[in-house]
Amino acid sequence: MADRKLTFVVAEDEERMRDYLARKTVELDPNLECAGTAADGEEAVELVERHLPDLLITDIKMPVLGGLELVKRIRTTNPDVRILIISGYSEFEYARRAIELGVDDYIVKPVDVLALQETLRRIRIRLEALAGSIEAEFGLDRIGSREKDLADAVELYLKENYRLPYSLGQLAARFGCKAAYLLRLYRRIKGSTPTQDLIRLRIEKAKRLLSGHSQMEVKQVAAAVGYEDALYFSRLFKKETGKNPTAFRDSMGR
Repeated sequence: MADRKLTFVVAEDEERMRDYLARKTVELDPNLECAGTAADGEEAVELVERHLPDLLITDIKMPVLGGLELVKRIRTTNPDVRILIISGYSEFEYARRAIELGVDDYIVKPVDVLALQETLRRIRIRLEALAGSIEAEFGLDRIGSREKDLADAVELYLKENYRLPYSLGQLAARFGCKAAYLLRLYRRIKGSTPTQDLIRLRIEKAKRLLSGHSQMEVKQVAAAVGYEDALYFSRLFKKETGKNPTAFRDSMGR
């Protein structure tokens, strides 16, 4: 376990603080690797469902979906993720509510480096104590044809229904299982998560629409592949392809 890279996600709306936390966390614990950063709570949910990180570092006050609501959402799909809240809100009520939601620790801004280092050390101890128990808990140490059939059915459903509104909880309910189980089972068999595969499907469809239908506006392309928020779609598209939708379309026209 000591040699295994553990992953974390940072959710923080302020860019400098977001970059600082991602960089400083790796400096303080080289065995931690940043799987991604998010500027709002919805983006954080997507990252956690996509990468299944060991640790989530999140602010309380963020646009779209606040930190405490984010924690509630995360707990339904990834109950074993360790959570560290870092915020300017020092009121006891926030700390109490965070603890009730199963947050591992709570650090107030400005961040004290020694406090962060000690907190990361405690979280690592908890992660190491948990290692090896999750597979057995979810029954994933016994994978058979039934489990593979379930993963195949989920994969097919995503291919046929990529345009529909998506949440991991709704997907799991459709197949009669818990979100946390489905998430781990799918990754164990497919080597990816349902969220990863859905994003890949949607981006590929979007690329075809952008290159083959010049009359379509970006917001129309976004809606056609399942994203109501065109700005979020554009950020995600650039993250996946290295170009925003307009730049990608221009490059295809050359």
